[in-house]
Amino acid sequence: MARPPSGAVKTAVAPTRSPNGWPVWGHDVVVAKLRHSVASGRVAHAYLFAGPDGVGKTTLAVSFAQALCCQDGTRPDPGLPCGTCLACRKIARGVHPDVETFGLAAQAALAEKSGGKHLSLSIETVRRLASATALRPMEAGRRIVLVEDAETMQGVAQEALLKTLEEPPSSVVLVLLADDAEALLPTIRSRCRLVDLRPVSRATVALALVESGVAQEQAAEIAALAGGRPGWAFRAAGDPALLEGRRAAVDRALGWIAGSTYDRLVAAVRLGDAFQKRRAEVFADLDTLLGVWRDALLLRANLPHYLTYRGHAERLDGLARGWDLDALHRAVCAVQTCLSDLEANVRPRLAIEAMVLQWPTSSPQR
Repeated sequence: MARPPSGAVKTAVAPTRSPNGWPVWGHDVVVAKLRHSVASGRVAHAYLFAGPDGVGKTTLAVSFAQALCCQDGTRPDPGLPCGTCLACRKIARGVHPDVETFGLAAQAALAEKSGGKHLSLSIETVRRLASATALRPMEAGRRIVLVEDAETMQGVAQEALLKTLEEPPSSVVLVLLADDAEALLPTIRSRCRLVDLRPVSRATVALALVESGVAQEQAAEIAALAGGRPGWAFRAAGDPALLEGRRAAVDRALGWIAGSTYDRLVAAVRLGDAFQKRRAEVFADLDTLLGVWRDALLLRANLPHYLTYRGHAERLDGLARGWDLDALHRAVCAVQTCLSDLEANVRPRLAIEAMVLQWPTSSPQR
């Protein structure tokens, strides 16, 4: 049975169609290539959609599935799904029998009684996926299998998936969605057509929100906070708690920067100790911290129009006024180095403490 993609928009704010014909904003070249592959009948057996969380991978995958299964035979362009036929509507709701989604959310739902945190796709999930690819299409000309959180598969699960990729049924299109393509085995990447999704411009995200009914002022704020991720922007537009959470993260970053050297180190130790249990949250906080230091640098360079966190400009300007450009640049580089060190498995506390010690003094001279 088909399962709805866990990353699908679940609020009243959903993206409208962009100028490229799909509700995918900021990835026009990618959409054009996929539309051409559908129209020409040259669809690969496996794709790897890679890019940061919230950049639009799921929306792209759902739109691709709709283009492949759309029942409107009057379309001038077969790569442009109508969005209104029964197949398109079923796919949008996650109930089409020939479009099935596997991922951490679906895995957790199936194993609800067993508990566990489900931090990686298990080999059992990959085996169920392989069984799904063996089925023949019921309503469409193809079966489309979407694999969310593909980067979380451990080595054994990836080896099991590789067997499916090596002998793919002709009627199946497999689409892997991964935040980090490098986390997958080279042999898996080589058997997929890579679709690399990069962050899009702030202006594009703001326009997408406005076109979908979000007020212009709110759209501008959300676009600034989104970091080039349209998917996150649409979720935030319909989820006040998500937006407040991001604002709170900025406040924490400002408080960290404003603290004394001792307070900064205490915060670093706590964050480092929490890394193993809250890896994703720590990375998110450090990404926010990087944006705050970058804004401080922009304010010191008299470039306020490029700020990410404009609502905090006054407070940040008060902190940054006594620091010179070199000191602020070192702080930005220190956060970037810390993020790289954590990705390279440097001890978390050591990496975060080293970052903090590179920051300018917390008591700038007026």
